[in-house]
Amino acid sequence: MDTNTSCPLATYDIKHNLKKRDWAFKNVGYGPANPQEPNKVFWAERAKEWNTTPDQAKTMRCGNCSAFIQTSEMMDCIRTGIDETEESYADDLIESAGLGYCELFDFKCAASRTCSAWLVGGPIDDSKVEEMEYTEKETDPSYKDPFKSTVED
Repeated sequence: MDTNTSCPLATYDIKHNLKKRDWAFKNVGYGPANPQEPNKVFWAERAKEWNTTPDQAKTMRCGNCSAFIQTSEMMDCIRTGIDETEESYADDLIESAGLGYCELFDFKCAASRTCSAWLVGGPIDDSKVEEMEYTEKETDPSYKDPFKSTVED
């Protein structure tokens, strides 16, 4: 895969990714820093911001955000950006960190974190893309099925 033309810069340029991720930490409450810790203050802040309880806020993670992209194409970008060689730990790293791509803030994102911009309905993966494409075809009056006859029988 030619990462320089078809993949977002943050998927293969670690310095750019860190710059974008650090911006999200400072400006949109990206966190918690270590999602494996209780982080009571962090979740209390998100709960207050979202007018909900800390327990409810904890369910609103990047991994179920509509801006969290995990299509096979994007995951190939992330994988290749980590290490292009076949014999690497890139897949293990991606799985362990729960990586995806944040479409809103343009960086590799961990599924177990969240931010102030969380959106219901994610993640966006291949099945969601297929569903959206199908819905668009069914609801768009200008869509012409190339296999449907235009001649009245």
